[in-house]
Amino acid sequence: MRALRLLLLPLTAIALALRPHPLFALVESQTPKNVNKVLRGSIENVDARHLLKSLPLRPEDLARAEKALLRQGATAFVDGVLSEAEAASLRTWGAKHMLSAVTGAASTEIDSVDGAPAHQVDVPSLGELLGRDARDRLLGAAAAILGARPEDATAFVRKYSPSSRPRLGFHCDGCDASISVNLSAEDGYAGGDLLLLADGAVVAAPRGLGGAAAHDADVAHAVGDVTSGERWSLVVFTHRRADWRTSEGKAKESRRLAAEREGSARGKRKR
Repeated sequence: MRALRLLLLPLTAIALALRPHPLFALVESQTPKNVNKVLRGSIENVDARHLLKSLPLRPEDLARAEKALLRQGATAFVDGVLSEAEAASLRTWGAKHMLSAVTGAASTEIDSVDGAPAHQVDVPSLGELLGRDARDRLLGAAAAILGARPEDATAFVRKYSPSSRPRLGFHCDGCDASISVNLSAEDGYAGGDLLLLADGAVVAAPRGLGGAAAHDADVAHAVGDVTSGERWSLVVFTHRRADWRTSEGKAKESRRLAAEREGSARGKRKR
């Protein structure tokens, strides 16, 4: 019996390593059924306005997303922003520097969207990691949304898989425009579409390797369930102004807090 237990211990450890952190199951259980259905890949004939109203967004983000849903030019898809070699180098760099990718352990960084392990690693400098030409190509994708080249950007590499982070719920970003670049071959994973509530519909971004999906930060977006394989992506947050961390950043935060206080006061008055 003892020998059997010793034999089963490694198998149990392997089984646990193949499961995502329990927080993901908790988040999924708290997600509305119609939203879960979309994240599982059923996006045909979905009423985007009705879906948007089902999302557990903050009031100010819901207002942003409602306007962006019908805004012209809120998304742009650009093929071949990164080459196959550049995408491969980012995957290799991410796997080397991401604790969860090396050990299989849950990332210690918590995602601000769902409070579950992020499974990502920040890129210290796009120019140093990829070269100036690739950085310029990336920021050029955001220019289609902003109408001008962004002055600053931050970025991270993220891994999705059934055993790490299987999904990311709908949310809005805190920058001016976001770029998501697919670093994995289209046939290297199943599921995992980047979903955007734009042009009055639920839009699945193209899945081509090295392709970029740029969108206004107000656009509600999510990554659907990855059911097999690995989906690696580079996410870039761009800003119109280089001083966004100071003047613009503080102004946006002030407006956000004011909106939250107003929403809280309105709720108290209704009660």
